[in-house]
Amino acid sequence: MKPVTAVILGAGSRGCSYAEYAKQYPQELRIVAVAEPRQDRRRLLAEELDVPVSGRFDSWQELLAKPKMADCAFVCTLDDDHTEPAVRAMELGYHLLLEKPMSNTEAECRLIADTASRTGRALAVCHV
Repeated sequence: MKPVTAVILGAGSRGCSYAEYAKQYPQELRIVAVAEPRQDRRRLLAEELDVPVSGRFDSWQELLAKPKMADCAFVCTLDDDHTEPAVRAMELGYHLLLEKPMSNTEAECRLIADTASRTGRALAVCHV
């Protein structure tokens, strides 16, 4: 069986935690791109996952400006920065693993949920 492919938006604590599964079970999950503004975090995680230089991005905006490159996206950005990448990723066709909180406002939570319904994308909110 072919592994599920994913992009990670945010290589902080949560992004690295979810990437751990890909390291332990590469036959099930393969990370193909990492977006992280901090170069040291981006480089370290990308190297650990064998992500090529072409799959390393300074921001989620840069990564999501490209055509869809994986089955799903892991949105692990800062709490105040979940809505835009979540909506954009689903509009591009990515299924979504979204770190909690979905957003800090009810309106943005509804926007994310409505986008999942409208696009037919799977949306999972992770409570580690």
